[in-house]
Amino acid sequence: MTIDRDYLLRVLTMMGLTNREAEVFLTIAEKGEASVKDILESVDVHQPQLYNILSSLLRRGFIKVSSSRPKKYSAYNLSTIIDTYISSFSSIKEVVKRIESPIRSSSQIYVSYGIDGLNNGLVEVISNAQVELYGEIPSWILRKNLRLFMDALGRGVRLYLLVYPSISEEDLHPLREYEDAAWIKVNKLGDFLLLAADLSKGVYASRRSLTVNEGSHCYIIQDKDIITRFLTIFNSTWKESEDALYVDPSRGKYPRKFLNIHFALLTLEALLTHGYNPVVSVKGILLKNNEPIEVRGVVSSVNMLNRVSNIVVRSNGNQYTIGGYDAELEDIEAQEVVIESISPNA
Repeated sequence: MTIDRDYLLRVLTMMGLTNREAEVFLTIAEKGEASVKDILESVDVHQPQLYNILSSLLRRGFIKVSSSRPKKYSAYNLSTIIDTYISSFSSIKEVVKRIESPIRSSSQIYVSYGIDGLNNGLVEVISNAQVELYGEIPSWILRKNLRLFMDALGRGVRLYLLVYPSISEEDLHPLREYEDAAWIKVNKLGDFLLLAADLSKGVYASRRSLTVNEGSHCYIIQDKDIITRFLTIFNSTWKESEDALYVDPSRGKYPRKFLNIHFALLTLEALLTHGYNPVVSVKGILLKNNEPIEVRGVVSSVNMLNRVSNIVVRSNGNQYTIGGYDAELEDIEAQEVVIESISPNA
C-alpha cells in the first residue's frame, strides 16, 4: 500500500517536528541510509541548518548515526517511534488527569478555538462517557470520530446520535454490531453541533462556526443545567427525525441504566406499547421535602404531553410520578432510572 508522503509529513509535525525536520526524517527513511551530502541533494536546506536538524532528530530519538566516515544517518521505524510516543503520553495523561481534576471541577463553560480545538473537546467528551452519549452532529464529525464512538460502545456506553444531513452505509455498517446500544437518527437539517456525555460534560458549536476556517470556535460545557437546556431543543428535533439504526427495546438486554430521563421515557413508552411490564428502580429527590429517595416498582404509564414528561410507578401500594432534571410537578426528580427487567402482560 502506498502511503501519501504529505500525510506522513502532517503526522510528523503533529508529533512536534518542524516541517524541515519532518522532510529530513522522511528523506533519510526513504533512502535507508544517507550522508549529509545525500540529504543536501534531496532537501532544499543549507548545510549549517541541516546539522542543527540532524542534532535535533538524534536528540529526540528519530534517527541514529554510524561511526564511519563519512557519517551515515538512518531512521528508526516510524511505527516504533509512534508506539513509544503513545506509551509516553499514556503515562503523562494519567499524571495530567490527577493535576487537572480539581481545576476542571470549578469550570462550568469555556471556549476552544479552531477545528482542532473542537475535535479535542469531542474526544474528551466521548472518552469520558460512562453510561450515555447523546447529541446531533454533522456526518463528517461522525466519520472523523467513528473509532472513538465504537470504543465507547465497546465499553458499554449507549449512543443516541442524530446525524445530519445524511449518513452513509459505510459509516453506519460498523455501528450495526452494537445495534442494541446504538440508536441513530438522521435529519437533513441540524440545529447545531451538540455532543454530551452523562449530562455532565458536553461540546456545543453553531452550524456556522463549523464552516468558518478562521474564527471557528466551540464551547466546552460542564454544567448540567446548560446541557439539559440544549438537549430540550435536541429532543424536539430527535422526535421529527428518521431512524437509521434502531432496535425494538423489547428485544434489548436488561438491566439498562439511564441518566437522561428523556430516553428512559422513550424506551418505557415503546415497551408499554408492545405489551410489556417494565420493572424499574429510581434514585432521585422527593420534591416535597428535598430528601433522597429510592423507589422500585412497575411502570404503569408514560406521559409525554407538551412540556410535561414523566412516568408513573407503582411501588409497595404507593404510586409515584417521576420526572427528569428540574422536575416541578412530579413527586420525584429522578437522577437515575434503571430498567431492571421486562415481562409480557399475562
